Order: sequence, then structure tokens, then C-alpha cells
Amino acid sequence: MRIVLVISSLGVGGAERVLSDMANYWATKGWCITVITVAGDEIPDFYPLQPGVQRLRLGLAGETQGVFQKLGNNLRKVWHLRREIRAIHPDAVISFMDVNNVLTLLATISMGLRVFASERIDPAVNTNIGHVWAVLRGRVYRRAAAVVGQTRIVAIWLEAHCRANAVTIPNPLRELPLPQSVREKMVLSVGRLDRQKGHDVLIEAFARVHAQFSDWRLVILGEGTERDSLHRLAVSLGISTIVDMLGCVNDPEQWMARAGLVVQSSRLEGFPNVVMEAMAMGAAVISTDCRSGPSELIRDGENGRLVPVDDVARLAMAMAELMADQKERGRLGISAMEIRQRYAQEKIMSHWERLLSDPTTFHSEEKNV
Repeated sequence: MRIVLVISSLGVGGAERVLSDMANYWATKGWCITVITVAGDEIPDFYPLQPGVQRLRLGLAGETQGVFQKLGNNLRKVWHLRREIRAIHPDAVISFMDVNNVLTLLATISMGLRVFASERIDPAVNTNIGHVWAVLRGRVYRRAAAVVGQTRIVAIWLEAHCRANAVTIPNPLRELPLPQSVREKMVLSVGRLDRQKGHDVLIEAFARVHAQFSDWRLVILGEGTERDSLHRLAVSLGISTIVDMLGCVNDPEQWMARAGLVVQSSRLEGFPNVVMEAMAMGAAVISTDCRSGPSELIRDGENGRLVPVDDVARLAMAMAELMADQKERGRLGISAMEIRQRYAQEKIMSHWERLLSDPTTFHSEEKNV
């Protein structure tokens, strides 16, 4: 098949990783894959693509001021997307993330193409999209051949609020090595340094257990706008010397293989790759039980732990329980590794291929499950 994939950039992020993995998977099958990003060279690609994947950059992601400048820039995005997609003449177009989905659906009006929009976060609680884009989403999502939510609760919301043909496909688990490293007394967190990821809650919880577990350290992988404020928080709590914020790394799975405990403290998610990959690497995982995602992966007490969102005390308690019990951490880690079969890349990608082949049948089958 000839497929176009659209996203803002291939910088660091869960959606960017999934799209790159999907592009590479289909390219190795001999499909003709084109990845279009709204951004240009100002945002370097973090995730490598197979040599056979065609890569197009629109270079239109810059900030604009004022209503008319923003309108003009978005019209340019629509026009350039339409031009590039028309030239490729694909069998299908898949767009990732809410604003890009709206732009892509507008760009492909009257082109006779099957366009699939993929929501990457829970739209019911994500307020970052803005009012205008939210209204447009409600109008144009019904034009999509299907809108993909990563969990059923998201698909139900999309059906109710956007009258979309909404289906559920979770993230595929990329191929990962088996864990070989010795587990260290390290609490690991991976994710952007912004409010959504809740690293402030994690740092406060770690500070509460530090006196009891003074030989443990906290390592945070990721970059973002809250780096300075998180560092100041660690300083104010007296733990800055044992909190390492190491920025972005190319091999987070190797850190997951070494970590004694992996914690995801997000306030909202779509379907957290970090939780899935950490479980696949045999780590004991604690995650906040935000509305969408973590409870699809973790059965509390069986293969990981779930705690309420923004609850420092409950997170600190769960961390202390596992930090004190190596045997329990090992048991949870072993149970967690069954995630490798449940979300194996080939299995999840077969769902995408069935959807691309016939979205109507896919939706009917899903309803009857």
C-alpha cells in the first residue's frame, strides 16, 4: 500500500515514536511510506526512519502572533499538505494528534481519500487544544474514515462529541531486548518535563521516603519547560544531590532494565508508552491511574501498582512498600512481562491493516467484541 503519515515533527515524544515505528514496520514489508511533518529542519528528527521511507518537511511550525497571522499560517499548512498529498496519491492518509488531524482532514476535502485520524491523548481532559480547534475537531472528525482512540473510553468520547466513526487500537510495543542488567536502587521516570507528566508529584513523594531509603536515587529522563522549576523543587526539599535529570536519551529501555522501580506520575495520558515499555523490560511499575491508559496495562497488585492522580501521600506509600521489598518488585516485574505478547507489534499492526482495508467492518467487529 501507499500510505502518508502526518505529524507535527519527529522530535522526542510518544506519538512521534509510535508513528516512526509504524512507518518503519510497513516499510520493511515493502509498502510505500511517506512521513510528512509540519515542522522543518528546526526540529531535528529524534527517531530514525528506514531508508525506504520518504520524508517531507513543510517547515511551517513557527510561532505566529495575532489572529490574522495565525489564520494565514494555518491556511498555508492546509494548502501545502493538500499539494503534497495530492502529488503522492496515496491509498490512505493517517494523521497523528488533534490539531494535525483537523488540518489534514481539511486539506483532503473532496480528494476521495480514506483519511484516518489518531488521537494520542484523552480529549475529555486535555484542554491544551484551545476552543477554536476543539470546535473544528467536532465538525471535521465525522469526515474521517475512522478516528482511532488508544482506549475504548476515548473512542466512546469521540463518538459522542464528534459523531466520529471511532475505533480502538492501542499502541504497538516495539521490539525490545530482554532485560540483562542487575537492578539498581534507582527510581526511574521517563517523560517530558511539563505539568502533564507530574514530575513535581514524584519529586515530592521521593522526598518523603528519602530518609528511609537514603541509598536510592531518582533519575528522570526527558526535557521540557519545567526543568528549572523541578530543580528548584528538589533543592527546596533537600534532595537535589540524589535527583538526576539527564535529558533525552536514545536507549530508555536500557535504563528501564536497570531500574529497581519505574514511576509514571502523569496527570493525563492517552496510552503511556513508558509504562508499557517498562513493564516489557521486567520493571516493577507504579503509575497514576489517570482516566485513560494506565489501567489498560496495569492490574493493580498483579503486574504493577496504580495510585490516584496528584496524591503525593499514596504515591510515597506505594514507593516505600516496593522499595522495601525486593521480592515483591521481582514478582511484579515478571508478571509485567506478559505485556510483550498482549501488545506485540505484529499483533497491533494487524489491527491497523484491517482498519485500512475496511474501516466499516473493523468498527462492526469491535462493537460485537
